[in-house]
Amino acid sequence: MSNLTIPQIQKTSKSAEQTTELHNYLLKIAESDAPYVNPIGDAEPLISFNGYYALNSTGSFLTIDTNLLVKNGEVTPHVALIYSPDGVNSNVYHLTGPHKAFKTIEWTGTTLTAQADVNSDVPNFTIEFTRKDNSQQITSSFKGKVTHGLSGAIENINGETYNNPIPMAMYAGTYYEDKGKGAEILKIGTDNTLQYNYTNIGGNKGNLQNVGLFVYNLNMYVFSFSSLDGLFNYSIIMGTSAEGGMVCNDLFSLKNSHLSIPRSLQTVTATPVKKPANGTNTASKELAKFAGFYHINSSSQVFNNAFISIEGQYKTHKDGTEDYTVTLGVSLDGTSSTVYTFDSTMSFVQNGNSWELTVPITTPIGSDLKIKFTRQYKSVYKNAGSYYGSVVSISGSYNVAQFTGETLLNVVPLMGFAGAPMKVTATSNKTIVIKSNSEIEYHGTSYKTLTIVPLMYIVGFIDENEDEVILSLGTDGGKGNTCLTTVRSTEMVNGKRKAGSIKSIELYTAVPGGSASIPKH
Repeated sequence: MSNLTIPQIQKTSKSAEQTTELHNYLLKIAESDAPYVNPIGDAEPLISFNGYYALNSTGSFLTIDTNLLVKNGEVTPHVALIYSPDGVNSNVYHLTGPHKAFKTIEWTGTTLTAQADVNSDVPNFTIEFTRKDNSQQITSSFKGKVTHGLSGAIENINGETYNNPIPMAMYAGTYYEDKGKGAEILKIGTDNTLQYNYTNIGGNKGNLQNVGLFVYNLNMYVFSFSSLDGLFNYSIIMGTSAEGGMVCNDLFSLKNSHLSIPRSLQTVTATPVKKPANGTNTASKELAKFAGFYHINSSSQVFNNAFISIEGQYKTHKDGTEDYTVTLGVSLDGTSSTVYTFDSTMSFVQNGNSWELTVPITTPIGSDLKIKFTRQYKSVYKNAGSYYGSVVSISGSYNVAQFTGETLLNVVPLMGFAGAPMKVTATSNKTIVIKSNSEIEYHGTSYKTLTIVPLMYIVGFIDENEDEVILSLGTDGGKGNTCLTTVRSTEMVNGKRKAGSIKSIELYTAVPGGSASIPKH
């Protein structure tokens, strides 16, 4: 298990195909010079509650799905409400755009009221949202009702989510290929701008060019755009890493083709310095709950574009025990990273509503890193929009330099993807079921020896055929929970298991026939 090929970020485009299809539809809307009809207007605060809300254990869900259309730096949110009453079927109701499903949309306090036309087959929704700051990592919840216009039947619903919308500006930076050693491929600005190196082909380093039109999804953190000649589609799937800083998977393909060529990009350009670990620490499980990417704010000249990236993973065993490992990537300049494993020399203790981490650093002597973590929702990136907030704030010191920071990324427990069985097709008898935070049922067989990375939504295990199975979990519009499943052969080399060639890549979804959020017309 120690040699599972856990990816930093998603490695193929299959789980993004539906999002790309939707984005192509939205790009066509944005390409026209006509004004965007039915904007979100006064209901814009709804976007801060963007996410997938599980309603019960059967897999029913409600999703607030927001895509940002960006044209020459101007941002227009396209928002849809996706409802599945049973986890098997789902419907997409657009709140904005040319195919708006409702006659009126109102936002009062934190309550959404969406009313359809009389005698419409579109139901009415009244939903009251509540912000959450708790140790279960839930970011928000809601309670409300669905009123079916034709029958008048009323369903009372309530749900909760671990999701949190991430602004484009959080990923601002320049991204390089070849583990930071190659050409610059992508540059994300803090002002809703995007540049891409279209001409980096066949040994030619190329150069960055402005992307005048693109779409960004707040649920999956995916950018979509086309090449200047219109022949290629591009999908950029964002992530973070202790070693690589901000990272992404760059996927490009010919239009009308499902074959994509992936490559990994990152902002860190220097080879990471990895510090040796000294034993383990029983507080690793608690520290793992604060995994995220923290941009550092400080008036000290010690910090320049600095960050702290925390990654947590745990391994489960058949006897019910769990082993946690937490790594910290510390960068003072944004282009280099020193990686620490949380070990016996460090401490993480609770102090009231906060937790305090101490990392002894001997070079230079007395340069200990001290960080206080507080889980609280706080408005951030106000220049990017009124609907962004961090989930954890930090304050601390390095040597004598003081700093603050925050993360908008949130860990999602494995049970956050529980519900209806996930299938490749509606008639398939091969399923994936999340049984608990330490158990997966895969093709009818239970597995309790797992490697789980909650911040990345990744699960890995060795199946009964001695193959390595990597599950990349997520959500995808009307398809609900999704799981991109990569299966590799393995062999034992010098007493260690080594992954071999890929045997299959399949996308499992809770609602295989669900809509990709594209209006049917």
